[in-house]
Amino acid sequence: MLMAILYAVSKKKPKEDGHGNMILQLPKFYPIFGILVIIGGLGLLIFAFFFGKENDAILASICSLLAFLTDLYLFAKGYISYIKVTDSGIIETSMFGKQNEIKWDEINDLSFGKVSLELKIAASDKNIKAHMHLIGFDNLITRLEEKTGKSKSEMGIPELN
Repeated sequence: MLMAILYAVSKKKPKEDGHGNMILQLPKFYPIFGILVIIGGLGLLIFAFFFGKENDAILASICSLLAFLTDLYLFAKGYISYIKVTDSGIIETSMFGKQNEIKWDEINDLSFGKVSLELKIAASDKNIKAHMHLIGFDNLITRLEEKTGKSKSEMGIPELN
């Protein structure tokens, strides 16, 4: 059910910056879920230090650390990173603020991972991965079809209704 909701949200119109460029970002669910699990992980860590017995404290600390790192990634991916689609190409800003740009004429491969649900946009020396849950994903696909001449099925994107 959650996947259906996230897929439906991805069909919304993407944000635009002041120059008319599309800004594709993951739904707010990602950073909110990340924060909630980080808080849960901190609660588990507090339990481990103050109330846990020796073995329980070690296990709770390890689980807390894993939850914290995993959901810190989820929070950063949903809140900080985004993809900007411009007239000249596609610019990905990572969760560390690093930008990666591929011009339209540099794209040499488009492939969709059915397990990862990511569209890999490849140039000779760099890649950009666009997750299917990005708000405006369909707009990105439409633009890629226009600029590269490849259809959705050629990219490997399944038809979902």
